[in-house]
Amino acid sequence: MPGTKDSHSINKPAIKHAMNHPSPEHKEPEVNFIPLNEKRYSEFYSIEMEGFTADIPFYKKHCKEGSTILEIGCGTGRISNTLAMSGYHVTGIDTSATMLRQAMRHGRSLALYLRMDAREMAFQRTFDHILLPYNLINLLHNTKCIEKCLRQARHLLKPNGSILLQIYIPDKNLIRAKRHRLFQFQTLPLPNNQGVLIKETLRSYNNFTQEIRMEERYRYRPIDRHCHEDFINILHFAGFSAKQWIKIIQACGFYKTTLFSGYDSLPYCPDKRSTLILKAFPFKQN
Repeated sequence: MPGTKDSHSINKPAIKHAMNHPSPEHKEPEVNFIPLNEKRYSEFYSIEMEGFTADIPFYKKHCKEGSTILEIGCGTGRISNTLAMSGYHVTGIDTSATMLRQAMRHGRSLALYLRMDAREMAFQRTFDHILLPYNLINLLHNTKCIEKCLRQARHLLKPNGSILLQIYIPDKNLIRAKRHRLFQFQTLPLPNNQGVLIKETLRSYNNFTQEIRMEERYRYRPIDRHCHEDFINILHFAGFSAKQWIKIIQACGFYKTTLFSGYDSLPYCPDKRSTLILKAFPFKQN
């Protein structure tokens, strides 16, 4: 039994021998990862992010009290719902109908949720602030899509409004690794302590295309062993430098760019942080 005296007195050479000469009885079964569907992704996203609140004070600090806010890529409404309950007038958009349904259930309709693509936004109104949180802008992947989103956001901002973007900047370790994959994992409790969700993340960086490839592996382990499942999700991120992001944002009609290193609003330090939060204002229209 695990943890007993016998389990700690196993002959180590025997273990080594068994590993060098595997038999069918001792062979580990191959894991069959299946593509992550939208329903499961929404569930896992909530498990991972629902309790995360560190960025909320930052957005409250940089958005005028009671102002109108558009959150692009709102997901399950973690940020939008919290801001709406604090007196802001929030509209959240996302392409996932599953996540939006979850956001509306949690938010009790305090925020307005719409299914809309960040590259094809259609509003007859403007906003005081536009948020692109948690690396959403990286997920647009290529410069053309990023610029299309930012130019539309520029026209949806009031003259004295601002845009706030959280951007992932590839760190030195990832860049030096080139196409070799860096591995991370975390264990998350399932609701009501009914098991765990194990998330494994493998990241690689293409120095030529400046693209980050992220492979997410989810091992769903509820208490009922018959319900165990393994999922895989592949994401591609834009892995530009901070200088390149500033150039892109300015080309899309923004100026007076302020760089923060995190939710504490301290100045951005490229040698220490891979998180960049950027605040910018639209050029005045003639």
